Amino acid sequence: MSRVSPGARLGTLLLGGFLSAMPMAATAATPKDTFVIAANISAMITLDPANINESITASTMRSVCDALIELDDDDATKLVPGLAESWTLSPDGSTYTLKIRRGMKFPSGNAVTAEDAVWSIKRTIKLNLANAQRLREWDINAKNVDEVIKLVDSHTMTITPPRPWSPGLFPFALSDFRNASVLDRATILKHEVDGDMGRKWLTTNTACVGPFRITTWRPQEILTLERNDEYFGRKATMRRMIVRHTPESGAQRLMLEKGDIDMAMNIDPAEYPALEKNPNVRLQYSPSLGINFFMFNMKDPRFKNPKVFEAFRYLIDYEGLESTLLKNDARVRQSPVPVGVFGALPESHKPFRLDIARAKKLLAEAGHPDGFSAELIVLNSFPSVDLAQHLQANADKIGVKLKITQMIGSQLFQRARARNFEIYMAGYGFNYPDANNMMLRHAYNPDNSDAAKNTLSVAWRASWDPGQWINDTIRAAQTERDQKKRLEMYQELQRRHMATSPMVYMFQSQSVNVLHKNVKQLKRNLIATNYASVEKQ
Repeated sequence: MSRVSPGARLGTLLLGGFLSAMPMAATAATPKDTFVIAANISAMITLDPANINESITASTMRSVCDALIELDDDDATKLVPGLAESWTLSPDGSTYTLKIRRGMKFPSGNAVTAEDAVWSIKRTIKLNLANAQRLREWDINAKNVDEVIKLVDSHTMTITPPRPWSPGLFPFALSDFRNASVLDRATILKHEVDGDMGRKWLTTNTACVGPFRITTWRPQEILTLERNDEYFGRKATMRRMIVRHTPESGAQRLMLEKGDIDMAMNIDPAEYPALEKNPNVRLQYSPSLGINFFMFNMKDPRFKNPKVFEAFRYLIDYEGLESTLLKNDARVRQSPVPVGVFGALPESHKPFRLDIARAKKLLAEAGHPDGFSAELIVLNSFPSVDLAQHLQANADKIGVKLKITQMIGSQLFQRARARNFEIYMAGYGFNYPDANNMMLRHAYNPDNSDAAKNTLSVAWRASWDPGQWINDTIRAAQTERDQKKRLEMYQELQRRHMATSPMVYMFQSQSVNVLHKNVKQLKRNLIATNYASVEKQ
């Protein structure tokens, strides 16, 4: 648990007041031991790893809660020890044995044990929190979790998956802090209310192990992290990390150029050329697994015919947007599987282009010769708003009237999880570089009923039943040990997905860290930024 002492609380308040005043100052500089970020944190709604889905929350919490197994800082395709110092597979390929590091302590001072690790995973399943689905995707569920995950001794646990997963694939199941972190069981249970296993308390508190600890969170205002000096790994150079809620791109740029912040997370890419000429600013480019897409809700009877979705695929000027609005920020990608991931279609696979006449013809064939009207809900930040306006203008040319409704992240995501939308546009970030991840999130949906409440599945959110072939093939690919066959299966899955799904994919995001020149190092792999790696001049 992260407790804030009166002195620390006063220091945080004073620092928060200083930061609030920074845009008015003529000159400023962040403390050498503090990393200050300006970001839109409106989507943050909980600190409970088992309930986190929002990208901004996940981005910061990865520096607070380590996973059992981690992805290498430089190459996300490589798995490295995390809270588990080792994992081995039995000779018959049925059981993984994980050894938990000795000597680790939670912020409370309690020792980290394998019992905490086993309890944490079972808690996610038994409470059926949002990320329980991340475990069910590996066939770990409420009925079998006690047999699958077992405690051996104080620092040893075993996992016996119900299916013979490909050995190179299953360890990724334990590489995401949202379903494979280790929580302080004793501390959390002290705050249990009516058997909630600490669910209410963990909404605003943390009790895990990582290079930082959260000391302050005021929604839509500020998030403060302090270095964990008891951390078992490489100690963070920064003593403190502060994320200040600054939704406007222009405000972030001004603060960065003046030296009031070290990093701006939501800069409009149109500003990149000018920033690259600024000697006080450094832009760090790297690939990511983020995508931009929009989707239709197939519960709406107007959106039953796949030709509606095909029509909309021809309403985007992909190449034009890449070279102008999204220059240096994204590349055209029309498949749900990003480039750089095992199983991805070639980067050159771009079957769609802007073609208004073809879109109009397809819409008529879908039963809408005169078009229709619909609400398009979007995240109120770049690039969603700009992409929505682009789509709105082209849709109008074929008789479709789109009403754009901008929302903060928490509102938008809640609407999607409730299946309460007509057309939805946002970004999405994946967790590990294997097509299994993308297919599970954006295609697999064996139970399309409202009662399933599979809110983690984008296919379920869109009310899309992909059919038996897609569902069965995704499952078969998971246990296919012939990598060539597995690759072929994923590529055919993508082709069918692009032909029939209500999801329209436009771009793969380029990760761009917009930094002040004083930031000497900040590591990022395909998945995430490692804030513990920050070094300043």
